[in-house]
Amino acid sequence: MRSASASDDHLALSRRHADAAVIPDGPPQRAAGLGLAATIVAVRDLDDRQRNAMFAIFARHYDEVSRDRFEVDLAEKDGVVILTGPDGLLSGFSTQKTLRAQVGGREVRALFSGDTVIDRSQWGEQELCRGWSRYAGMVLAEEPGTPLYWLLVSKGYRTYLYLPLFFREFYPRVDVAVPPFDHQVLDTFASLKFGEHYDSSTGLIAFPHSMGQLTGELAMVPPHRRDHAHVRFFLERNPDYARGTELACLAEISLANLTSFGRRLFQAALRT
Repeated sequence: MRSASASDDHLALSRRHADAAVIPDGPPQRAAGLGLAATIVAVRDLDDRQRNAMFAIFARHYDEVSRDRFEVDLAEKDGVVILTGPDGLLSGFSTQKTLRAQVGGREVRALFSGDTVIDRSQWGEQELCRGWSRYAGMVLAEEPGTPLYWLLVSKGYRTYLYLPLFFREFYPRVDVAVPPFDHQVLDTFASLKFGEHYDSSTGLIAFPHSMGQLTGELAMVPPHRRDHAHVRFFLERNPDYARGTELACLAEISLANLTSFGRRLFQAALRT
């Protein structure tokens, strides 16, 4: 996911944003008594009001964005996890696309999370995690015999922290070499989505001009976060993140690879 808060496209037009929805750096700032609910909506079923609200939230958290580019990116996706409050107002979203490829003679799939953001007033809520778990569980159940991976491109440390939150094994990560097959899967899907803008040697996705970047305030890394091993690793691997450069990441979506937190969310989501 590309997001902006966690409990922490093709080519130039299809990108993903999650650093405006992941792990907050301070106490949650939410309206008293306001809880979010996640709904899965097909892109074709989104109305103008929803699209307008989605872009409004998106533009509040990211610089160098445009409505036209946002709509092109959205049209390429399959579905959206929509977050709304009891008042019915849209408070966040995450766009999703399922990809398919042949890697080493095996058919594999990837769930690509695109533009993702939670309004800052709702940081600290876990409903996005629950909604994404429900969506990912549905995709996994469609073809249980075909390996499914999460293709995550991260332009901020908050997005990257979704990986250790959900998964036991994910790549790239600190002090662990990427296994050859996983590296091949990552290269295949990242190249499929970003073409020449993806550099396999660094794992970075960089465009000639920014296709969207966190606002200056959200791009800042608090001093206490810099000592976190995963945050430090992300900053070392993607030093130009504040200018919109993204780090391509991969994790297999399977019950065996989920952390206890991820397993609880997936099992709960599959019961709903």
